[in-house]
Amino acid sequence: MSNKVSIKNGSKNEETIKKEYKKDKVRQLREKLGLRRTEFGAKIGYTYQQINRVEEGILPVSEEMADKICSEYGVSREWLSEEKGAGPPEFEESTRERGKRLRMAYEESGYSQREFARRTHTSVALLNDVISGRTRMTIRYAQKIEETLGVGADWLLYGDEAAKKYPCSESMIKFLKGNPDIREEVWKKMKEREGG
Repeated sequence: MSNKVSIKNGSKNEETIKKEYKKDKVRQLREKLGLRRTEFGAKIGYTYQQINRVEEGILPVSEEMADKICSEYGVSREWLSEEKGAGPPEFEESTRERGKRLRMAYEESGYSQREFARRTHTSVALLNDVISGRTRMTIRYAQKIEETLGVGADWLLYGDEAAKKYPCSESMIKFLKGNPDIREEVWKKMKEREGG
């Protein structure tokens, strides 16, 4: 029995199968994160009804929705769209552990909650949700903290202590690209440490 028969005959073509697989991934991811459809959708600009229709197979996962899911929830497009995937991705650290590190970064910053949220382009409510473990810290949020406060995203997300201070962020890379003399010094130091 072929999966390539037309939809009119009651079977599904490859494109439909792929869309259904994506909707299963959306449900798996949402459930893994412990989010209700309303919460999951709100973070990516969709309503409860839209997420429900996707999960029920009434609506396909659009390219725009796939982009937003990958960006907000830190999953790859390959995981979201591949036909032979395992269950939801395993997150390297629990949501609570990430929340504890965010609390530490917030407390060490010396800012009020309002100021910390403002500087990291978020809300006090989201800051509290991530700290408490009610909401998972996204890669994008960790990168905002890295760029604005100099606290490493790899430390926030995965507990990599060596990456906590002086992270190799996009702003550092841009700075090095614009300052060849400093880049040369860094390059020489790297070569010295490597022994050649």
